[in-house]
Amino acid sequence: MFSKEDRETTQFEISEDGKFGTVRAFKLFFERDCVLTVAGRRSSRYWVSARPSGEKQIELSFSAKDGTTVNETFLMDVLNDLVDTQIRLDLEKEFGGLRQTIVDYAFLQVGGKDV
Repeated sequence: MFSKEDRETTQFEISEDGKFGTVRAFKLFFERDCVLTVAGRRSSRYWVSARPSGEKQIELSFSAKDGTTVNETFLMDVLNDLVDTQIRLDLEKEFGGLRQTIVDYAFLQVGGKDV
């Protein structure tokens, strides 16, 4: 599925003594909406850029607005958020508005009774 070069590419890196951090996400796994959602969640504290990195990857770059360093834990959190967000998008596609259906059903039970 992936070439040797793909497998050897690191998923994230920190550069310039922690001033910049980069996460690489494979387009095969992560959709555009997923990547943009995850990037948007961090845009209040970080300068974020998203750009293609070859044909198979998207690169998210982060730099803290307040000048603090970007560390490995932060970049691992971004990777985890990408996975979580893509799973949510996939479930939404497969089951539709499952969350809304559950909420509607829960309140339907209460709505039919005199409280």
